[in-house]
Amino acid sequence: MKRNQMKSGVIIFITVMIASLFSSMVLASEKSQKTATVEPHDFKDIEELKYPQVSDMEENIMEEKINQAFDKYIRDSYKEYKDNIKMADEYDFVPDYQTDYEVKYNQFPYLSILTSNYIFSGGAHGNTTVRSFNFDASNGTWLSLTDILQDEEQLKAVRDYVWEYAIERPDIFYPDLKKEDVKLNANTAFYFTGEGITLVFQRYEIAPYVSGNQEIPIPEDIYEEA
Repeated sequence: MKRNQMKSGVIIFITVMIASLFSSMVLASEKSQKTATVEPHDFKDIEELKYPQVSDMEENIMEEKINQAFDKYIRDSYKEYKDNIKMADEYDFVPDYQTDYEVKYNQFPYLSILTSNYIFSGGAHGNTTVRSFNFDASNGTWLSLTDILQDEEQLKAVRDYVWEYAIERPDIFYPDLKKEDVKLNANTAFYFTGEGITLVFQRYEIAPYVSGNQEIPIPEDIYEEA
């Protein structure tokens, strides 16, 4: 009887140890795949002004570079926040200004974060502007869309893809959208995905206000094979 109890105890102990080891390996693997840890901050303790800061990167210089970029972003946003309050006093409306962010991709070596700035300055409705921050931690670079789509052939291939995507969905996008209406440049917001990139368009660019900011996934082969 005692021998069976000891045997059962040993089996349970081994099972627990294996499970614990496997869990640790999974956590370590997930951590090693991440480019950075991203945490929220409130600028000057203002809840409406949220922005990200990164840590746990392999290179401190890259970490500082990214955090400096977000520091500049939130300071510029703070100026708009104060200007909007001043304008509200002058033109008698209730101001609203909020910043937020979303981590869209965080797998080494890439980090993609979208920031959104919502502002209401009177009128019928407010407006949200989306901006992308894309970094390559392997070489310390801040990437724009034209770093990914490096020549006219790639830009044309993606532009055509976006146009075809849009005209197949006339209930969302402008039904009379033309190819030349699809503008792609260094300032076009985007983020990395496991299958390629996703483009982010501002309101009114290719769709009416009611459709919001449109995100269109672009498979990697569309631009790599162009």
